[in-house]
Amino acid sequence: MIRTLFAASTLALALIAGAGATTGARAQTETTPAQQAQFSESHLALAREVVTSSGLSRSFEAVIPQMQEALLRQYGRNPALVDDVTEVIQDLRPEMDLQRRAMVNRAARVIAARLSEQELTQIAAFFDTEAGKRYVEVQPAILDGLISEMQVWSRELNEYLQIRVQAEMVERREAQAQQGGAQTQQ
Repeated sequence: MIRTLFAASTLALALIAGAGATTGARAQTETTPAQQAQFSESHLALAREVVTSSGLSRSFEAVIPQMQEALLRQYGRNPALVDDVTEVIQDLRPEMDLQRRAMVNRAARVIAARLSEQELTQIAAFFDTEAGKRYVEVQPAILDGLISEMQVWSRELNEYLQIRVQAEMVERREAQAQQGGAQTQQ
């Protein structure tokens, strides 16, 4: 589960870092298609429910503590500041909760842009069933397993591709050598 949260958090941090690379003025005026789209409040409410009930919001929740820990490590170089930074981080909890909710709303808009209200109703109903709850419960383990399997598969595919390319290159060289020898004999 930790690896899953780490992977999801790393992705979220990469996205946030990429967004942070834009200038402040540009970041304030730039909107995504999902932010521009208009949705009914019931459509967005269903999308938020799916974000939460599907377990997707767990990855957003993991980002904030990781950023806070990174700040503590950064300021930890100066031990005199660590207590103050820790206190400030505590004081910022309500704001961080607002930030987390803002990301849930962003995710809801992305989902609402791709799924109808009727589809979201059905999806939300699934996550409210025992099977849906069980899926969310085991989802981190599933993702861990998928990550492990993809790593193994990637290594195997890389080796296979290298062997196949080398074999094909040898065949081509041999074919070219045979053609060159046949032309020399003529």
